[in-house]
Amino acid sequence: MWARALVTMASHIDQLLERMDRRPLLRRMARFYQRRREQILYLVVGGWNTLFGYLVWALLQYLLHDYIYYLAILVIAWFPAVLNAYLCYRHFVFRSKGSVWRELPRFSLVYVGTLCVGLIGLPILLRLLPFSIYVTQALLTAAMVIFSYLAHKYFSFKGGRRPPTVAGQS
Repeated sequence: MWARALVTMASHIDQLLERMDRRPLLRRMARFYQRRREQILYLVVGGWNTLFGYLVWALLQYLLHDYIYYLAILVIAWFPAVLNAYLCYRHFVFRSKGSVWRELPRFSLVYVGTLCVGLIGLPILLRLLPFSIYVTQALLTAAMVIFSYLAHKYFSFKGGRRPPTVAGQS
């Protein structure tokens, strides 16, 4: 149901882009979107994935905190969060038609990699940089966003990508 709504929204965006093409400022904005569509959608979908992952974790933490250690809950919440991220990136950002059985393990491996980099990198950067933990984590997160985008583009979804569609065509 939500996937149908997102597909409908995408077709409305395509129609809007066609109308925007008649106005100079809007035309430039539309061209920017068309050139950077993948990167823009990666950030938008990434925002959704972050919210979804947090909500899954928060719900599990609320329901299970008396029975399961909080780090175990974090690991349990990781699985639906990564599955949601995979489905969203696969369909809306990279438009992949590749094998799920080949892409999903590679996709998960990227997320395991970013998790490990964060767990190792944060303590090291806290000792090396003169910033607070919040600034350091923000810098590390920005680096991980760039790394994960490139890793997903050239590793996770390598070979399964559909060519971009022209507005108005399916």
